Formats: sequence, structure tokens, C-alpha cells
Amino acid sequence: MKQIREWSAGLAARFDRQTMAWGVAPAAAAAAATLGFAVPNYIRANGLRDETQRLEAVAGENISQRNNLVRLERSVAELRAEAQRRSRALTEDGERDALLDAVTRHADGTVVVEQSIRTGVREPVDAPMAGPGISRRQVTVEMTGSFDAAFGVLDAADGIDRLATPRVIEFSALAPAAEQAIAGNPVVRCTFIFDEWFRDATAAPATSNTGGARP
Repeated sequence: MKQIREWSAGLAARFDRQTMAWGVAPAAAAAAATLGFAVPNYIRANGLRDETQRLEAVAGENISQRNNLVRLERSVAELRAEAQRRSRALTEDGERDALLDAVTRHADGTVVVEQSIRTGVREPVDAPMAGPGISRRQVTVEMTGSFDAAFGVLDAADGIDRLATPRVIEFSALAPAAEQAIAGNPVVRCTFIFDEWFRDATAAPATSNTGGARP
């Protein structure tokens, strides 16, 4: 009986060793393999995540700078357009009389009763800021007509792409308001004096360019 118990105990111990050999050893090997691959990959993944966050931050900053650049370019374009609108070019020698063409109105007896235009002599401008070869001519427009026609002359002068500045704007009524209302066709007498600016081809003295009335 004692021998049987000893044999059983030896068999159980052998079985435990075999169980350890066939169960625990592969598990340990698997755990070691997992640690060998998982830990480096986890560390690498953390590194890639940090790098991704840095790249996203850089990309966001680049997008913000690009948007700021676009806004600046748009602002510069608007400022250039505004500067071009305000700082109009001077009329060059040989160009058409843009101002005269713009303000001329043909008399129709109703909207424009009559109009006359006189041009003065081109005179050199003696101003340090103007620079050499700059001259100025006075253009006088006298007109009898409706308010709309009169203000249309001002709008037309302001709409040309050459520098012409109004110096005198005068309005006067031809009849009292009651009579104008009865007539149903109110007209005014107006006088506009413009300074038209030129850039001369040479700095030679300006010559006379006096003209008569333009119908």
C-alpha cells in the first residue's frame, strides 16, 4: 500500500512538471513575445501621436498665416484701388479733352436750356510737391437747366479718369419757388469752374488754349 501511494505521488509530481512544461512555458514565451513586440510598438505609437499633434499644430498655424496673408492681399488691393480712385492720373499732352467731353450738354430747351464752356490758358504750376512739367487749365461751365442736369455735370466731371477738381460751384434761381412750381419745370442758373491738371511732355512754357463757347 505504501508503494502504491509513493507511486501515485511520483506520478502526480511528474504530471505537474509536464503541465508546467506544456502550459506555463508556452504562456511565458507568449508573454515575452508580446512584451517584445507590444512595448516597442506602444512607445512608437506614442511617438507618432506626438509627432501627429505637432504636425497638426504646424498645419493649423500655416493655415492661419495663409488666411492672414489672403486678408492682407485683399486689403492691399482695396487700398490700391482707393488710392487709384483718389489719386487720378494727370492728362497727358495729346490726349482727348475728357473733361470737356464729359461736361458738354446739348440744349433741348427743357432739361438744358443753354450751356456755354470756356477754357483758360494752361499755366505751369510752381509748387515743390507738383514737380516739373505740371500745368493747370481753368474750365468754366455756365448752364441753365434743371437741378438733375446741373448735378449731372458735376457727376460726369467726377467720373472721368483724369484729375479735374471743382473750384467754384454756384447756383441761382431764375424765378421764385412759387412761380417755378406753377411752371412745373423749375430751372436754375449754375456756374462751375474746374481746374484741369496736365503733365506736359516737356517743361516748356504752356501755350494759350483759349476756346470759345461750346454749345
